[in-house]
Amino acid sequence: MIATVAISVFSLFHPVELDVQPSRGSVLTVVDSNGTRTLEGQQIASLRSVAKITGHGGSVADFFLSVPGKIRREFRGTLELREQDGHLTAIVQMDLEMAVASIVAAEGAGAPLEMLKAQAVVARSFLIAARGRHRGFDFCDTTHCQYLRGSPGGGSAAKGAQEATRGLVLEYENRVILALYSANCGGHTRTPADAGWRMAGYPFFAVDCPARGAVSGHRIGMCQSGAVLMARHGGSFREILAHFFPAATVATEP
Repeated sequence: MIATVAISVFSLFHPVELDVQPSRGSVLTVVDSNGTRTLEGQQIASLRSVAKITGHGGSVADFFLSVPGKIRREFRGTLELREQDGHLTAIVQMDLEMAVASIVAAEGAGAPLEMLKAQAVVARSFLIAARGRHRGFDFCDTTHCQYLRGSPGGGSAAKGAQEATRGLVLEYENRVILALYSANCGGHTRTPADAGWRMAGYPFFAVDCPARGAVSGHRIGMCQSGAVLMARHGGSFREILAHFFPAATVATEP
């Protein structure tokens, strides 16, 4: 299994300046055009050009990253800032399992635990199967790839769902599938062919779903609203996955 993923964050803001600050107890090393410096405590570095931010000796660290006046989130990993088309691209290199927990926190707020577990398996499968979607990094933090928030705390439901399913993925013919999901299928999912897409690998199926209401998303793979309803009626995460991905199996990646 891959160990880390590189994710571009805050890309929707097209930032020209980013502030970085160590989380409590962390010490950061900042390398930029001004040389090398250390940040600790409440110190903040305002960055407007290429930079590399790590913990001591290039290690991972906990840090706050913000677009001044717009958004601020906490991450764990290393950070690289690149210049592109007049703005900064912020790329966080983070542990795969931390990325899974962060996606679950963003996608499943308030959902039952079994749905969160299903979301964790789907997110992990996508991260492994679709790595390298962008030139120079693996994923962005928008719905183009997978919506991502900051690193969730150890006692959060998202972190618990990730830990409970650590290493579990969806496989078809011994390969991790590019597992897709959307918000609400309106009662029936569809296949990539229905959407005019060509996708090799897993043969997605159109299945009935307990979700009702306005359609939101591409309706392929797992319907999040349907998964929530199944979990509320006692369905396990394995039953949810079997319903929306009937030809796939839940397996442990080595």
